[in-house]
Amino acid sequence: MLILPAIDLMSGQAVRLLNGDFGQQTSYGDPFEVVKNYVNAGATHIHLVDLDAAKNGQPSFQTVEFVKKVIKETSLQVEIGGGIRSERDVERWLQSGVWRCVIGTRAAEDPDFADELFYNYKESVIVGIDSRDGMVATRGWLENSPWKAEEFAKALYQMGYRECIFTDISRDGTLQGANIDLSVQLSAASGLKVVVSGGVSDQSDVQAARSMEGQGISGIIIGKALFTGKIDLQAVLALVDGGED
Repeated sequence: MLILPAIDLMSGQAVRLLNGDFGQQTSYGDPFEVVKNYVNAGATHIHLVDLDAAKNGQPSFQTVEFVKKVIKETSLQVEIGGGIRSERDVERWLQSGVWRCVIGTRAAEDPDFADELFYNYKESVIVGIDSRDGMVATRGWLENSPWKAEEFAKALYQMGYRECIFTDISRDGTLQGANIDLSVQLSAASGLKVVVSGGVSDQSDVQAARSMEGQGISGIIIGKALFTGKIDLQAVLALVDGGED
């Protein structure tokens, strides 16, 4: 199972939002210092979100420069999301050395776009399904789409996608525990493997996700719990790599 430590980026800072609310953010300073800590703990992958682009639809200069630095100075496989709403955006990120692009808003608003992206880029793109009360939220979680999360996931499977990132917005940034059960339900309903996101609180969430690998869970994204010290990244990486229960 893949462990993806996460950094949300806004105005060149590492931040966390509560339930996706841009008005409730906590800053954690220089994001590259965070990256170095993750590398030292043994991380192989990282999940980055450009919140400026998610909100405004335009990638921020600070994020572009930061991603280039991470790729140049570390061996991390970089997954980037936030405001990726055109094929040009995808091409630019992939050409810069990013491992995988996460699309959300544009995929929900224009399924033909999601279909075309998979045809052109296959596993270099993944769709983020961000759910509030069972419905897909878009544009930095500021708007709701007409899609039910499960129906959207089924549509993606029909396009050829075999994995998604699923975020329960009500859990995001709360440290109340990841919604593993809902993630498993989404996988069972759609056929997609699911990377769990939102609300990861402690090592028990990672253990629970790992125990559900056979039921469609392929990874877990860990954000605020790392910043607050509730999860030790080195310990959970050893847990997954070592095959412990």
